[in-house]
Formats: sequence, C-alpha cells, structure tokens
Amino acid sequence: MNNNDWQRVSPWALLYFIVHFAIRFVKDGLLNLLPILVIFVTQVEQKWFWGQVAASIAIVMLVVYAFAYYRNFSYRISSENEILLNKGVFKKERLTLKFARVQNVNIAEPFYFQPVNLVNCIFDAAGSSAQEAVIPGVKLSYAEHVREQVMAFKAQLQQSDTPEKAEHAAQPSAQHTLTLSNAEIAKFGLMSNMAILALAALAPFMNAIFDYLETSLIARLEAMFNEQAAFVGSAAALAVVTVIVVIVLCAVLLSVTMALIRFFNFHLYFQDNKFKRVAGLFERQQLSISSEKIQSVQIKQNIIARLLKRYTLICPQVSSGNTAPGVAAHKNKQTLVMPVLTAAHVQQVCRWLFPWFINLNELNFIKPERALLYKNTVLYVFLPSVISVVVIDQLFETLSMLWGLLPASILMAAVFLRYQKTGMALYQHEGRSFAVFRTGMIGTQYRLFEIYKAQSATTISTYLMRKSGLKSLYIQLASGSVSMPYLKSVDAEQLIDFVLYEIESEPRNWF
Repeated sequence: MNNNDWQRVSPWALLYFIVHFAIRFVKDGLLNLLPILVIFVTQVEQKWFWGQVAASIAIVMLVVYAFAYYRNFSYRISSENEILLNKGVFKKERLTLKFARVQNVNIAEPFYFQPVNLVNCIFDAAGSSAQEAVIPGVKLSYAEHVREQVMAFKAQLQQSDTPEKAEHAAQPSAQHTLTLSNAEIAKFGLMSNMAILALAALAPFMNAIFDYLETSLIARLEAMFNEQAAFVGSAAALAVVTVIVVIVLCAVLLSVTMALIRFFNFHLYFQDNKFKRVAGLFERQQLSISSEKIQSVQIKQNIIARLLKRYTLICPQVSSGNTAPGVAAHKNKQTLVMPVLTAAHVQQVCRWLFPWFINLNELNFIKPERALLYKNTVLYVFLPSVISVVVIDQLFETLSMLWGLLPASILMAAVFLRYQKTGMALYQHEGRSFAVFRTGMIGTQYRLFEIYKAQSATTISTYLMRKSGLKSLYIQLASGSVSMPYLKSVDAEQLIDFVLYEIESEPRNWF
C-alpha cells in the first residue's frame, strides 16, 4: 500500500471540493454577511434580479476555486508511515500526518459519490480540526485498506510501548447494537439549542426585519383578521403574534432538519472494544473509535430533554487541551455522539464502556462548601437585586418595589439549584479508579472518566478562600477540563495527590 509517488484523486472529487467550500462559506462566511443580507431583503428593489446576479457570481467563483484546488491537490502514503497532502490555491500547503498521531480513520460516503462507489477517507488526529486531513473520492476498498494499515501500525506501536497490555487484553466481545428511529432523531432537534442560536443571530436585525414584515406580511394579516368580526380591535396584535409564532416554528423546523441530516438512520455497533457509528442523510459517516481511546464521557440532559425523558451521550473529540468550558463538543463531526437516548439506553451504552456503571444518582457525591452558595448569592442575587430596585424606584415611582424583588427570587432559585447539582464522586472497580463530575441547574450534566487518563490537576484559591481554608480543584483533560469548587483545603490536597498518583503510576498508555 505504501507508495512514494504522489497520487491524484478521482475527477469526481471535484464535487467534494465544491460542496466542501460551499458548506464552509455558509458556516463561516454567511453569518458575517448577515447584515448585508438583511439590508438586501429590506432595502433593495428588484430583489429577484439582483439575487440571481449575486448567486450566479458566487457559484462561478465557487466552481473556479474548487477546480483550482482540485488541480493542486495530491496525496501520498509514504513508506515512513506518514500521510502527506499537497493542497491550496493562493497559499500552497504541505500537510504531514504521522500514523502515530492518527486517532481514527473514518470513512464518509456522500450522496453524490454513491452512484460511482467512491468515499472520503478522513484521518482524525488530536486537535486537528483546523488541519483536516481528508483524501476525497477514493474507492471503499482503498480507504478500508488504509484504515487497517494505520490501525495495525498503531496497535504494533502500542504493544511495543506497553507489552504487558497483551496479557490483560479483554477477550473479543459479542456485537452490541443500538438503533435510533428518525422520529427519535427529530426529538434531538427539539433538544438542541440551534433554534435559539438562529433567533439570537437575527436579534440585532429584528427591527429591520419587522419593518419589512410589517409592510409585506403583517399588514395583509391584519386586513384578513379585520374581515373576521371576532377579531375586530385585536387584529394588529394577532397579526404580530402570528408572525412571531411562524418565525419560532421555522427556527425549530430548521433545528429538527439539521438533526435529521446529521443523524439520519442512526446505527451504533460495539464489538471487540470498538465503537462504530453509521449515520447521515446526505453523507453516510462511518465513525470508528476504540474504547481505549475514549478519555471521558458526557451525559447531558437540558430542560427540554428532561421533559422528553431523553439524554445525549458524548465522547468528546480529543483536542489540544484548550477547549473552553461550555463549548459544544458534539458539533465536531468526528466526535462520537449518541444524540437522544432513553435512561435504559444510557445504562446499556455506558456498561459497554464501564462495567461498573450504575445509576449515577446512587453515587455519594462530594458537595462544595456552603461558602460557594453564599458567594454566588451575593454576586448574582443580592447585588443585581439592589441595582434593579434602585433603578425601578427611580424610573417607575408608581410601581411597587416588590416588582424589583421578583427577579431576586428567580435568581436565588437558579443559584440554589446550581449549588445543589454541583458535585463529584469517586468509584473503585477492580483496582481501577473513576471520577464523576456533576453540574447543572434545571438540567444535569455528568462527566465520567478513568482518573489515570487525566492530563494534569491543580488547585486554586483566592485570598478570601485561603482565609476560610478552601480550595477549588481543576482537572485538565485532553478534551476540556472539569472543576470542583470550594472544597476544604485538606480534602482538595488529598484529591489532587490521589489524581496525580493515578496519572504517574499507571503504566497503561491510552492516548
């Protein structure tokens, strides 16, 4: 399979480059052009004509750029166990990816390649989202051969690093499967925040949008409602409410549609300690990952998921370690996501990974000290409430000051719920140590990982915390970080010593 000659991809790969750059434009460029689009919709006359002109120019430029990119693209699988890519148009780039750095080799079959039996071979390396290594438009047999070659090299490398691992290797397991219906996938669209993000992106332009809608749509709806005797006197308000409801429903429909496009016909297989996920409408993504390479597992349930009694299970993509808290890891295509699971499904999948897995509510969670509740009450309840009462009293003298205390009760409930959900627990199973971190407010999020897979651990304390004998524990993972705030200093030091001992003493190599 090794070939020291540079190879060109199939001419059909031009379709991949056209679609790839079109998607990048929509994701990265369209949001920046949103103000121009709003001005175009609300101000420009002859929209159909100028829209056709702009679309034609954009399509021509896209095709020309994709063709130039295709002409400059070549690849090589070298005898030194490296994947080399030459690519670029204005800025030529040579990407070198060693087999040892490859986490997974995934295969994607876009709908436009199905008639010609071609696929995309995707090399997934830690933190490589910006340096994506994809060989598009190759035969399935070639992609599978490359995947076997890379995985065989990594297995050989890992055995040479930890020869004792083979003695304790688990026996091949029977195949487990999990299938989600498309009706369930649609629920993930309701659970995700895409609809909220879409409305938030339009928020700065709502005035312009409503000015346009008022003349083009609301006025017509008002006239139609005025014709009905039952709506006389409330037709204008009803027309506005109708438009708002339609906008919200369109945003929700968009969220559901995007969920179906990504997870259509979802199938998950687990065998020989490996996950294989196949899903996608326009592009059937075959994601394969060894359970040994999974550092942590996230179990999420937001308020809508709680109403639907569903959970989202995520095995985050290993990054360069700079993932900020709150970043949606599930938006990375190479992240293993099980989008909408019942409680029974969560138990089933987690036991494939963690044989000890039990109902997490049964664990003995360590809670932060009450000083955290007091601090958050002062910062997020008392100070905002005082400011709101003063502002309301100055601006609206006729209103009761009780209206200023109404937000205080809401904020206090939020702070208390947040405090109640925060915690961590340790679990021992067959000489192996696991950690579970819990956060949330109305919903709940769990983060599970084997402690030896952590990257580092540290404690932080402010001046007031030191005076009270408190410290916060932070554990850095390769896919983000977790924290446990406001522990007693003695407990925090014992925990960090235990975590560092597990990291340094464990000979197993997982990365």
